[in-house]
Amino acid sequence: MKNPKQPIFSGDGGPHTSPNNLPGQAANFEDYISEEPADMRSGYIDWSQLKPQSRDEKAEEKEVKTGSVLTNRNFMLLWVAQAFSQTAQNTLNLALVNFVYLLSGGSPTQTAIATVAFVLPGVFFSALAGVVVDRINKRRILIVTNILRALIIPWLVFMGDIPLAYAIPLIFLITCLFSTFSQFFAPAEGAIIPFLVKQQQLTQANSLFQITLFASQFLGFSILAPLLPRWIGSQNLFWAIAVIYLVCVFLTWWLPNDLEKDRNEPGESTRTLVGTIWHEIKEGWRFIRSNRAVWRAIVYLSTVQSVLFTMTAIGIPYVSNKSSGLGQEEGDIIFVLAPLSIGLGISVYLINKLITPRNRDKILVWATYAMGITVVLVALLKPFSDLWVNIFSPGVPIGGPGLILALIGLSIPFGFWIGVLNIPALTILQDQSPKDIVGRVYAAYFTFANLVSIFPILFAGAMGDLIGLVPTLILIGLGVVGIGYYAHRDRLKSKRLATQTK
Repeated sequence: MKNPKQPIFSGDGGPHTSPNNLPGQAANFEDYISEEPADMRSGYIDWSQLKPQSRDEKAEEKEVKTGSVLTNRNFMLLWVAQAFSQTAQNTLNLALVNFVYLLSGGSPTQTAIATVAFVLPGVFFSALAGVVVDRINKRRILIVTNILRALIIPWLVFMGDIPLAYAIPLIFLITCLFSTFSQFFAPAEGAIIPFLVKQQQLTQANSLFQITLFASQFLGFSILAPLLPRWIGSQNLFWAIAVIYLVCVFLTWWLPNDLEKDRNEPGESTRTLVGTIWHEIKEGWRFIRSNRAVWRAIVYLSTVQSVLFTMTAIGIPYVSNKSSGLGQEEGDIIFVLAPLSIGLGISVYLINKLITPRNRDKILVWATYAMGITVVLVALLKPFSDLWVNIFSPGVPIGGPGLILALIGLSIPFGFWIGVLNIPALTILQDQSPKDIVGRVYAAYFTFANLVSIFPILFAGAMGDLIGLVPTLILIGLGVVGIGYYAHRDRLKSKRLATQTK
């Protein structure tokens, strides 16, 4: 006989675990989108669980809200592992492209394919990775993926010593395998955060993860990838990256092992497992499409990633090209990247003061508009600078402190809008997704983002050559504004539907 005192929120599986499910096991999908929780419909409610908070409980909740996740040992282990692994991955991305560029004799096609080799596995494996993350202990996934990455990277050391006809295809294969392993690490890393911190601390935890993400991009792309191959050589750099992933193995090994249980059924056949995985993939997308806030969050996150990939592809040419760009030194890209990080840091500091659940949707829309307008202003910096020089200093190349200050002045708000978009959108994914399917939600985000990012990687440079860098940047900015308009219309539609169903 079932216990009539079974609490609504029971088991290790989180608030969406029903009495008929084992801890950590997903309830029926209809339980997630029904107007009533499964426990209410079945009648097993302990009404004592719904009593008003006592004064001690309120004080405890206030302490949780104001407490820092930096005092959480398990979160700190995960955070340091993220910092190391993201920095290693970003360093490897650019260093490997440069390695292929040198081996192939400067072939842009080969370097473009190497870049796509990083992104393409995300299109095919992100959804599968999400299902695996929801079915298998997330700590175990973090450990195994770090071991596999540490083992495959050293093979790159030997690519410079074999014939080019074999080296280039093998490098692409190694890159694809490395990226495939990473597809399982990323959703496991994101999905395990709610198991390690209190719900009230999710925004703070995501803020730290976001600032670490972009700091690792800045450190890896701007400093380590260009400098370390000169100092220690590409082969030694690959060895160093492998060692970093071994360090991440130990960091994730020290995470608690009792957060959740595997959901694999004993004796489950391969055919049944494949069918179950396909069913759960469709189930995850069904949940996303049923929750418009989660869908819009994925759109915001994918937009930020696509814009960053595109700006990476044509950012250096725009800064350095003397005919269609600003005509500065390539190293002056630092005046874009460093202020961008400053803007991101400002957003992390102010995010809890600016955004509340009541105004979050509206601010996300306006932040999308603002980011698109900022990209357009960056594009217009070139014709405005030409006009200024032609009026006041004919024949003198554009440049000087004024141009640098303008770059800094546009890069800071660009980084700020990135943070304002990313941090609340990630919080929406975690807060509104049941713990048992949050891995699939993350996987759907990675799948969608990687798919839409492939096109900027392949075609942004070609568009710059075809129609010029300034028109290309303007089109990108207008496209982002259009996405903001779509999100605005979708938000209004969701509000109307919610009003009609009341």
